[in-house]
Amino acid sequence: MAAVVTVGVLSFNHEKWLRKCIESICTQKTDHEFIVLIHEDCSTDGSRAVVQELQNKYPDKIRTIIQQENQYSKGINIVQKYVIPEVKTKYFAICEGDDYWCDEHKLQKQIDYLDKHPECNLCFHNANVVDTDGNFIKTFYPRRMWNDNDLYAALEKPEGADLSVADLLRLDFTPTASIVGRTENLLPVLGFSTSLDLVVRLVTTYGGCAHYFNEVMSAYRTGNPNSASGSIRTSPERLKKNFYDRHVGLLKEFDEFTEGKYHKDIEHMIKRKELIYYQHLDDLRGMKSSGVFNELPLKARLKYEVKYKLPFLAKLRK
Repeated sequence: MAAVVTVGVLSFNHEKWLRKCIESICTQKTDHEFIVLIHEDCSTDGSRAVVQELQNKYPDKIRTIIQQENQYSKGINIVQKYVIPEVKTKYFAICEGDDYWCDEHKLQKQIDYLDKHPECNLCFHNANVVDTDGNFIKTFYPRRMWNDNDLYAALEKPEGADLSVADLLRLDFTPTASIVGRTENLLPVLGFSTSLDLVVRLVTTYGGCAHYFNEVMSAYRTGNPNSASGSIRTSPERLKKNFYDRHVGLLKEFDEFTEGKYHKDIEHMIKRKELIYYQHLDDLRGMKSSGVFNELPLKARLKYEVKYKLPFLAKLRK
């Protein structure tokens, strides 16, 4: 029986978590055959040994791309150059090496949904947020970053919700390990300057919709310094280059790709990216200059006002 879905796993210095990640994929209970495609980017820890051990354990499922030199440090986009070209199945899924799946029927549920709903190009679900030791912190949703009450209300429906591209723009980030999509809709990502999860979600969904499952079926790990989100916190320069500039650039590329169909939504999202950038810098004046400060929930706005104005007022009193 031919495989129906390819699960892409990116491995770099994930030794501590990689076995749990790969085992959670390989032990999925599904009627469909699937491939686990692992890209090992010349880790300096024991990640490679873990990959080789599990490939021996699951030789019928695991395929590997083992690098002899680190490709990321050379500026090579790993997903575009090595991973997407190897995805030959109808569907694709993603699970980075420090995340894992926690529902053994996850793939079956998502593939069944896509099979039954041809108008749906991508589906995703809720996740547990865990720290580097696997301790539970919270669930990913509800994640009320903005005053988008209608969107968050849709995510709280027990039956889940169908979301448009405009909805995904407002939602912004989704747990990467929760995604399953149609490979034919993923392929245009090869024409973009890079393949961040942002553009993967938007491009794959374009021309249809995305479905959200209101179920926790994976774990999103936070606090890993080697992750993309962890590395941008090390300096304002990296934050500007690797977060704000890259996201804005991709949003503009997607605007061109869709021939301006979501131009207003994209321009609005760029302002929100600017606000998030200034949040990381703890710059209240910058947040307000973005023009969307009032779109933050009231509690968040009050927190920033108190944080920055009380010390100033205390100085005046002295």
